[in-house]
Amino acid sequence: MGKLKVLCVHGYRQNDTVFREKTGAFRKLVKKHIDFHFISAPHVIPEEHNEARPAPEQERGWWFSKPEKSYRALDETDVCIGFDDSLQLIVREFETNGPFDGILGFSQGASFVSLLCTLKRNPKYRLDFKFAIIVAGFKSLLSAHRPMYEEPIDCPSFHTVGESDAVIPSQSSEDLQSAFIGPVVYRHSGGHYMPASPQLRTAITEFLSPFLT
Repeated sequence: MGKLKVLCVHGYRQNDTVFREKTGAFRKLVKKHIDFHFISAPHVIPEEHNEARPAPEQERGWWFSKPEKSYRALDETDVCIGFDDSLQLIVREFETNGPFDGILGFSQGASFVSLLCTLKRNPKYRLDFKFAIIVAGFKSLLSAHRPMYEEPIDCPSFHTVGESDAVIPSQSSEDLQSAFIGPVVYRHSGGHYMPASPQLRTAITEFLSPFLT
């Protein structure tokens, strides 16, 4: 049985190193089934909006929702700075380090993954993957992204939702789930993080089983 190769898309204010650390317990749950490949967003968050971490810990984002280059998940705005650069980075990652069986995203990264699922329809981007794992996800509310959700998303998806998530309301996650055809949803009592439990292992292993050869 071969392992699945999964591209990992971090959340806002994270990077590949931080996300690797924060997914440690989850990765152990599924290490028999998945090889994880991490990538950093191209945009460094301006110093006035971050915690001024040392260079290896630079906080990054996939796009910004405010002119001063900051981001808030619940902003409904016409501002969309940096998305195209991030999309091209993902396309290049598929070309140079793919193929990938699936994509995993957390928070802003999960929102990004949902948009990548819609772009699978367009052969221009050559985004060929079989499934998405969406953690603390939500629909992007930027006006430029709104049309991308108009058609139901026909990509197998596994969503985790924290009942105590104080960053992304569960209703926002449910709105995103409703955009997908046949989403698989795992709810947990925790907050805004990547969960890890025996129950999650069972649920996600069942979800992954059709893709394992």
